[in-house]
Amino acid sequence: MTLRLINPCDVNCHTLKHGDVMKSKFKNKARIALFIALLINTPFLVNANEMTGRTGAVSGTPPVLYNKDNESGHIDVVRKRGGIEDDDQLDINDSLSLAWRFFDGEGDQEITLPSVEWICTDTSNSRHVLATGTLEYIISPNDKACTIGVNLTPKTLTGAPQENTAIEIADISTYIDNDSIPDGPVNPHSINMTDYTVAPNNATARITVPANAKLMTAFSGAEVQLETDNIPDEVTWRSSDDAVATVSDTGLVTFKGKGAVKITARHNEQSVSMTLNPQLFFVMGSTNKTWDDAKTECEGMGGRLPTISELSDGTNIRNVPGNGLWEEWGQSIQDVRHTGVVFWSSSSNGANSYLYAYLSDGHLSSNRSTVTEGFACILN
Repeated sequence: MTLRLINPCDVNCHTLKHGDVMKSKFKNKARIALFIALLINTPFLVNANEMTGRTGAVSGTPPVLYNKDNESGHIDVVRKRGGIEDDDQLDINDSLSLAWRFFDGEGDQEITLPSVEWICTDTSNSRHVLATGTLEYIISPNDKACTIGVNLTPKTLTGAPQENTAIEIADISTYIDNDSIPDGPVNPHSINMTDYTVAPNNATARITVPANAKLMTAFSGAEVQLETDNIPDEVTWRSSDDAVATVSDTGLVTFKGKGAVKITARHNEQSVSMTLNPQLFFVMGSTNKTWDDAKTECEGMGGRLPTISELSDGTNIRNVPGNGLWEEWGQSIQDVRHTGVVFWSSSSNGANSYLYAYLSDGHLSSNRSTVTEGFACILN
């Protein structure tokens, strides 16, 4: 924009008396001063007409919240321990509080606090409001297992009400690294087995089933991964008999021998147990043998050759619980030390011929008893 000062005599200039001339000069100076002031203030007028973040109202700038590290669009969340539990986790009576610095460029009055919502997301992923319009929330007994979040919208009240993009925190415990809040959810003060995965480390063979599904078969080196409804890092595990099965600190069970074993998961004062007692425990043969030699070896260790249905129900048939070894474990049978690509069964397929099952896909076939093949024994 170009500013041109107009000579007051350029337009309608008349002969004036001395007093009139003085008045005219004064008025012209006032007009020039006002015009310059308007030019100087023009950027500020434009700035004051910025669009708000959400409403689109033309009046002022959208308000912004800052945390203690001066990060825009962020707030601070602080936890004060309630003292019920000694371990470091969110628990009943813990106090959670919010803090922020408010700025909007024009000094408008803040009305952000009424928009604050404390949210619980429960174990079924359902959400409900715990409290509104408060900077502090104290965890109650009804909040067990809640993942606690916060929603708020920066707002101003002066002039046309304005607001910025809402700040939505799904889980306050993971909102800021290295803060005072341990990973959530709130201590549930209960624990339940939910499911387990057969052969968790074999992408082809793994199957996840409900915790009440009774595993029928096992072998040394077979693995199942147990799961609870608690955070894995907050659960401790114990086996009643490491000679039968061990359990890792993540709930991975590895079978070692025949028998029943109780696996216990504990979270604080609460615990839950699962008993694993596969009725058919297999011992893999170390070398290929004829059918007669395989039968003799199994009987020598106090066992027997399995029937064909105890090995497999057919090609790629998988179920847990199932009737046989391949049905429950699939290709993971090949992950442990064994021999051969098939296992002999005790089921006859005519004179001097017996059925066997393939370890790759469970399909059934047969061969003469004098041919050497792989085998596995069932312990009595």
